[in-house]
Amino acid sequence: MLDAVGRDHEESQVADQRVSVVLYALSTCPWSRNARAWLDNRHITYDFIDYDLAAEDTQAHIQQEMLGRGASAFPFVKFGESDFIIGYNPDAFARLLGLPKDAELETDESETALERDGASGQGGSQGAAGRD
Repeated sequence: MLDAVGRDHEESQVADQRVSVVLYALSTCPWSRNARAWLDNRHITYDFIDYDLAAEDTQAHIQQEMLGRGASAFPFVKFGESDFIIGYNPDAFARLLGLPKDAELETDESETALERDGASGQGGSQGAAGRD
């Protein structure tokens, strides 16, 4: 999708990323996989460590950092030096990255699809319904 200046929407999200992102996850955790997929799907640059697969010294560092922030669950996502999210929370991720919420993206995509399908006479009964 193109934005107001003719750039691809996904490319503009990458270019506008002004905060570093670090994801601490567990290799067996579905919420950690969801967080990683969310970042990947939006082409967000981030550092990633599977806590359970990391060396003991790395685990000790992560544990100290998380406990210092009152966190004891994964995924743990750091945005810059001071902001963090515990768990999988796409709306909070978007807010901290200055991106539209997923619901806003789905609405924009659905409206565009409805306009396109309506213009071609195909109808638009398949919107965002059925998506998780």
